[in-house]
Amino acid sequence: MDPELQSLLRSIDQGNLEDIPKLEEWLKTHGDSRAELARQAATLDPQEIAEELVKIRSLRPSNDSMVNLLAQLASVLAIGAPDLLSPDFSISHVESSPMTPRWWPPSAMKCKDDVEEALATKRLPADIARAVRNARKLKIDRLLAAFQPATPPSPPAPD
Repeated sequence: MDPELQSLLRSIDQGNLEDIPKLEEWLKTHGDSRAELARQAATLDPQEIAEELVKIRSLRPSNDSMVNLLAQLASVLAIGAPDLLSPDFSISHVESSPMTPRWWPPSAMKCKDDVEEALATKRLPADIARAVRNARKLKIDRLLAAFQPATPPSPPAPD
């Protein structure tokens, strides 16, 4: 592999996204068909960000795990003094578990509208900023994967 190409790929892999247009130009000058992939990796479409935002909004963080609740309940029953332990029996605590899907998935259209509004106002809420980061990472990963050597197919398993 060409040393200049290796240098550009290493730089992009380390997060230097300004080198993506340089990579595209290098690929064009050498007649490499992956130049189009590099061009696509340099831009993000609001739809791509919205797709990642739907994934992010489809999950909710937990306040505590169900196992912790059961352990608190068991200790209250064993000791018999709930005032000493102050367990959390709130509804949100009982219903939560680590990263469980929401009951109703977020609207893809609402997510796209939120992304477009955030991009227009240049004010990115945390979830949209995370979606931008995830969408960009996916594109960069696809770009870098195009430069990985193909792995030969594994031989069939013996019968």
